[in-house]
Parts: sequence; C-alpha cells; structure tokens
Amino acid sequence: MKAAEWSKVVWLEIGDGNPTRIRVSNSRQAAECLLERWSRKNNRAYKHAVMGCSRALKGLISDEIARIFLVEAAKQANYSFTVTKNENSVSKLEAEIAAITDQLLAAERAQISAH
Repeated sequence: MKAAEWSKVVWLEIGDGNPTRIRVSNSRQAAECLLERWSRKNNRAYKHAVMGCSRALKGLISDEIARIFLVEAAKQANYSFTVTKNENSVSKLEAEIAAITDQLLAAERAQISAH
C-alpha cells in the first residue's frame, strides 16, 4: 500500500481535556490517527474518512481526497485543526481535483444546514 505525501499537512488537536497535537501528511498517517487516536467515532464523516484512507492506500482514489475526508471528520468531531502547505506537493491535476471536491463538500454542507 502506497502513501503519497499530501499537498497540504493537516495539524489536528485530538483528545478531550488535554488534546494532543498531531501532524498528518499522508493517507497512512491519517488511517493510523483515525483508528488509533480518534475518540469521536460515531458519525458518518469518521466512517467516510476511514474508508477514504483505505481506498487511497489501495490506489482507488486520490490521496488528496482522503485528506479532505480527514478534514471533514475533524469538523464533525469538533476537533481543532489547521491545514498548511506541504513542501512535497502532488501533481497539479490531483490538487485541482481536491480543490473541486472541497468546494462540492462545502456546498453540500451549506445545503444540509439550510434544511
């Protein structure tokens, strides 16, 4: 299973009370974080993130899409996070696909909130 570096690094603060700051820069790290450190697993975004990481590691989806799923799971779990540029950037096409997916998810969230 491959784990290409993401174009952006996700910094998460996980845990209740005294959160731990974690740097996640690829789908393998994200899967490990979700499975071993995530305490708020009872939501759809968490399950999508786990499945997304698995599919990215198998080469079925872009690693950038797995990053977006991780960020969505962090939002649903109310974890603090920041996203910074990674020096080991991915291809322009993957970055464009990730940006479009991010926009689609934001529009979907807005539509769900409106109902």
